[in-house]
Amino acid sequence: MARLEQTWSATEFDAIGVRAPDCKFIIRGTDGNQVSLNSNAEQNFSHKLRIEPTGRWLRIYASGNNTEFTLQLPNSKIWNIDLFSGRAQFKAENIQSRLHLWCGKGDIQIENCRGAISISSGNADVRVKHFTEMETPEIPPLELASRSFSWDDPAFWEDRGEEWAKLGGELGEKITRGILGQSTEHKKGIYIQVGKGDLLLEEIESALCTLRTAKGDVRLKQGRIRNLDMKLMSGDIECESCLPVGDWHLRTNRGDIRLALPADTTARLDLTTRHGYIQSKTPLVRVTRQGPESWHGNRMVGSIGAKSEGKIPEIDASTLNGDIEIKTQSTSSQYYEKPADETIIITPPVSSRTDLYHTELEILTALSDGKIRVDEAERLLRGLKS
Repeated sequence: MARLEQTWSATEFDAIGVRAPDCKFIIRGTDGNQVSLNSNAEQNFSHKLRIEPTGRWLRIYASGNNTEFTLQLPNSKIWNIDLFSGRAQFKAENIQSRLHLWCGKGDIQIENCRGAISISSGNADVRVKHFTEMETPEIPPLELASRSFSWDDPAFWEDRGEEWAKLGGELGEKITRGILGQSTEHKKGIYIQVGKGDLLLEEIESALCTLRTAKGDVRLKQGRIRNLDMKLMSGDIECESCLPVGDWHLRTNRGDIRLALPADTTARLDLTTRHGYIQSKTPLVRVTRQGPESWHGNRMVGSIGAKSEGKIPEIDASTLNGDIEIKTQSTSSQYYEKPADETIIITPPVSSRTDLYHTELEILTALSDGKIRVDEAERLLRGLKS
């Protein structure tokens, strides 16, 4: 069976929506101004694969198992990507996007990307490397298809029967909603919640990072995070060479917390364990808590780094059953001597929003759709005349 290969102009749509019960999906950023899709699925509206450009969306629906996709997107444009799958192997590299993934089970890798990430899964290992938060455009409205069916109608997925319900519905819903709280789509920074699985985030620069897991370890390595909110039911938290420039809240019910902070860290510490020990080379003061204490339970507070005027970041770390270890590294972070209030979120340069429009019609259409500003449109029109 021949593989599907299809291309479109990058100006035809701004968002990609994928529905597949079992898939391997790879997205790569490329130069140029064309979108290309390569798949092992057979394009047949009645059964295997459905591809539907709808409004500003490209919608892809695959009904078979082990479906493989490779999608190449121009990396000069910021995309909206929405993937819903029962079982997924997902990889994204070198793209700018607002990325929303929902899968029952999966293996997720994101590398060298910018934008926003939202991931919800019942069982998945997630690895994010070299990610920078960026402002992303509004999600375009999804117009209803002219046909009688709808992707988002649960009845449309009944052909997968019990397998789909187990992988893509019941498992993820029970774990992420019942244990971790209501699953929601976030449009800024990093938001990851998994029922079971390990999270590894390396070289992250983000103003907002929210992590949730019921069973699994979380490791942060290098980067700079302003607001970090982490909650684990069972698992260890490890942070190495990551600079806090805002408040961090770290919680695990059963697990150890280990922080190795860069030498240029300035923060207040509030450390609490009910059954465990606190180890720190930074001078700490024990604080008496109200109510009965366990034999090993204690709370310690202190500060790290030079005194600073204005608001100082606070690191609030707590575990019920586990130890807490805090240490300061001998080397500074890569952000040494940069202002602590320096913005982390990147505003896309004008060129990333305008270099895809090469005719007067494309420019005026982009202006009408709100994709470019009036001054950008005027500059592009002058460029055409010259």
